Amino acid sequence: MRFLLDENFPLGLIRALQSDGLAADHIITLGWRGASDKRIRERLQDAQIVFFTQDDDFLFGETVAAVVVLSRVRQSRTLKERIEIWRKAGRDLAQTSGVERLFELTDEGVLLPWQDAPSRS
Repeated sequence: MRFLLDENFPLGLIRALQSDGLAADHIITLGWRGASDKRIRERLQDAQIVFFTQDDDFLFGETVAAVVVLSRVRQSRTLKERIEIWRKAGRDLAQTSGVERLFELTDEGVLLPWQDAPSRS
């Protein structure tokens, strides 16, 4: 499992995930700043990727193999609070082997399977 963070996530989250023993990349550190959703979706064809984003476009459209987590964590929270919420979600996902591939992460830090996800049969 490898975490991929969309460009609107703080770089400090990479360090937090890595300190938990999790592999993590960031769109910016990969040199993909400003990359199109299409290019990112190509990377998301890897089922070992967990993609954290705030862009709900990734819940719609073309199905990807990766796990997609749409963050609803408010920007009004402190950076430290946001990083801890995302970090806990990362740890939780690393410990589960469920079949769910699309999630919303609430402002309270609860990971919920996305209810409107299209059938993946």
